[in-house]
Amino acid sequence: MTFQRTLAITPTSIHTIAVILTILWIITGCLGSGHCTTIPKEASSMMLNEQGWWVYLPIGIQHAGWFSSLLALLSYITSLYLIAELNISHILLRINSRIFTIILALLISACSFLHSFTPGTIIMLCCILSFFSLFNSYQAERSPGHNYMTFMYLSIAALFYPKLLWLAPFYWLSMYILRAINLKNVLASILGLITPIWIVGSLAFYYDHTHVLQGILKQFYTFNWGGYTLLSSSQWIMIIVSLVMFLIGTADFYARIYLDKNKTRNQYYSIILLGFALFTLLMIQPCGVQFILPATLIITSIMFGHYIVNGESFVSNIIVLSVLVILTIMYFLNTWIL
Repeated sequence: MTFQRTLAITPTSIHTIAVILTILWIITGCLGSGHCTTIPKEASSMMLNEQGWWVYLPIGIQHAGWFSSLLALLSYITSLYLIAELNISHILLRINSRIFTIILALLISACSFLHSFTPGTIIMLCCILSFFSLFNSYQAERSPGHNYMTFMYLSIAALFYPKLLWLAPFYWLSMYILRAINLKNVLASILGLITPIWIVGSLAFYYDHTHVLQGILKQFYTFNWGGYTLLSSSQWIMIIVSLVMFLIGTADFYARIYLDKNKTRNQYYSIILLGFALFTLLMIQPCGVQFILPATLIITSIMFGHYIVNGESFVSNIIVLSVLVILTIMYFLNTWIL
């Protein structure tokens, strides 16, 4: 039995990883923000204009500190639970495994610059929740409720990073892939997309803060071109590692596509489509790394987890071991050096 197969099916794997990562998270918190990778000031100033509704939340939530770290930890624990439930509910793997949770936990821990509560934390939760309702709409032409919820989660995420609204066409393509596209469902999805923005807009008009809605809409179509040199080396490494893991998982999926059922194939087609859309947006807007990267980690975890479960060769064993070593090294580099 290969190493990755053992990692995928051993019941104690998830518990061991959970204990180790909790200890590492506590160490990071005890060290304080001075020892962790931070966003450069130039990039931070650009991000400040991209945070949408976030800047109107209580100051205690926005600022880094023990409360922010605690909120982030609880949010990530929720994300780990939800991604495990996503696999159980929709049978994305052919065996009973918590490998999605393990990979996601490792990726989050390696990104020390995500260990505070940020808009990206909320976006990650919205991304997972949108997958639940999106997959529930499979071959359900009379499923306006599922499509409404899918796009409502997307719109909620867009309140904190308005450029995520550009993902809407890719979600509609995913509906087509899942055979859930018709006029009724499309209208429901448009209504779901409008609802959160309509609520925020109503509050803005009521309290005479129309500039809030105007700012969110302006951030949607205003792009900050460039900014590639503003990110730290550790952030670029994590982007590249995540992208490579996604591409490996995608290539392996197409190589072993015959192993999955039609429903599972279509679900992975949707995940891959949204993955390419998110990574493209990240390459266009690199200063949005704190907003976009958490969502890409979800997709990377699913695709690379699928690769781990199905890969049984010597080469795949080496690749999985190498990724684990790289993520471990990145945690210590992000925490103490970079």
